[in-house]
Amino acid sequence: MILSVMVMMGLGLIALNSLQQQLSAGLALTSSQHRFVIAWENASTALAWGIQQSWKASTGSDWQCQDVAAGLLISGKGRVCVRPSLRPDVFLLRGAGQMAEGGEPVMQFQQASGKKQADGTLVFIPLKQGWLDFCPENNELICNG
Repeated sequence: MILSVMVMMGLGLIALNSLQQQLSAGLALTSSQHRFVIAWENASTALAWGIQQSWKASTGSDWQCQDVAAGLLISGKGRVCVRPSLRPDVFLLRGAGQMAEGGEPVMQFQQASGKKQADGTLVFIPLKQGWLDFCPENNELICNG
């Protein structure tokens, strides 16, 4: 009788250990997905914030970047950059969001037209269907610069 109780306890212990390993794997996956969603939201917030900002007019093809104020983000970091697109009279805005320091940024892009203000700055008007979650340029290296 005691032997059968010990065998059942041993089987129960094996089952509980297996269940704990499955729950740990599920928790790690959920945590990773949560970090990605936060970074995605930070990129979206950065893009929405950046399109409302005034930017200095630039004739070069370099990125101009601004960090998003921490109070606008859930947590983590957000950054928005703008540069002229390869298409004439179109600008490319890139919103980048990060959840953890040193983590891979999640990027979103918005194509916009620029309107010069009296003070020499540019404001942007988003193009219809201009939002993308991938680089819209033929040469993807342009988007990563």
